Amino acid sequence: MQPASAPANPSPAAAPAAPRMSSVVLYAILAIAVIVIAAIFGFILVYVAPFTAQLWWMGVVGLIFALLFYMIFASTHNRTIVMPLAGAFFVIGVGSFYGSILSDNVSDALNKLILIVIESIFVVVVLTAIFMMSRGGEQDKVRKSQRKVTP
Repeated sequence: MQPASAPANPSPAAAPAAPRMSSVVLYAILAIAVIVIAAIFGFILVYVAPFTAQLWWMGVVGLIFALLFYMIFASTHNRTIVMPLAGAFFVIGVGSFYGSILSDNVSDALNKLILIVIESIFVVVVLTAIFMMSRGGEQDKVRKSQRKVTP
């Protein structure tokens, strides 16, 4: 007996499709994330004693979450939820830092002024970077839309 011959034009095996998460799982992940974020901010508000320290730690945590949500946005390009969350936590972080500087009774006016100027420079740099990236994103969309071949 002769072995069966291989087909003349073998088709490559289809790649397995990525598993899809159900909406229930995604809502559960979202609920856990909200609980964790609320627990972190709640811990800061309850267990950190001086008010200026509370504001400072809320600023640090807010900017960390803003950076994390921006990294998630960079990987998913989801402008509906993730980008506004990154912006909201940036505002919370910067506002808490401004509040911490302005409510500090220990430092003198010159130190407060220097810290406010440094933070304002940071805010302007971040907002300029956001503006430049959004402008670049719009230019990419226009360039990609011109590539489409319409029948």
